[in-house]
Amino acid sequence: MSTPPIRVVVADDHPGVLSGLVALLDSAPDITVVGRAADGAAAVEETRAHRPDVVLTDVRMPGATGIEITPRLRALGASVLVISGFDLDEAVLGALGAGADGYLVKSEEPQRILAAVRDVHRGDAVLSAGATRTVLAALRGADGAGSGPDPAFTGREEDVLALVAQGRTNQQIASALFVEVSTVKSHLSHALTKLGLESRVQAALWWQRHRG
Repeated sequence: MSTPPIRVVVADDHPGVLSGLVALLDSAPDITVVGRAADGAAAVEETRAHRPDVVLTDVRMPGATGIEITPRLRALGASVLVISGFDLDEAVLGALGAGADGYLVKSEEPQRILAAVRDVHRGDAVLSAGATRTVLAALRGADGAGSGPDPAFTGREEDVLALVAQGRTNQQIASALFVEVSTVKSHLSHALTKLGLESRVQAALWWQRHRG
């Protein structure tokens, strides 16, 4: 039995960019675009109507930005991949802080964008090189805020979080710990709940800031 294609909603307020991203995604046999939007409100409505696996959204759009709608998209069950024309520090950190699963710049190679959609659909995190530099700089400048007592993690949750912070994928973590991918996802989900966080990127940032 074949695996169903990854269902994607694409949101961008530039018609040419929107059409290009839709054409790129639809060219992949394992991805199908089920909705498109030119502003934040429409992106939320398309997500509510079509229940996609992934929303690929521009960071800057009329009405509501990609950052502002990210919590609503996640609440509707979608993974969120934010894409922008720039690696602006405030945009990168804002998107990740809102719970985005990844951040890319539009100058990425087409195959990189396709791979990123697949990665976030699997539950992995994606950052462009520039976004990674921004995150690392923010960590270096962290002042230790939020230094209250750590959540009561299990040993396995600690192991998974440490590997997530190293940038490992769920498959790589499963191989390292000799467990199933579903087990990794379960441990990570429990750890996120204990931390009150939404995404593995946020969990990685928390670990680097508090345990790194």
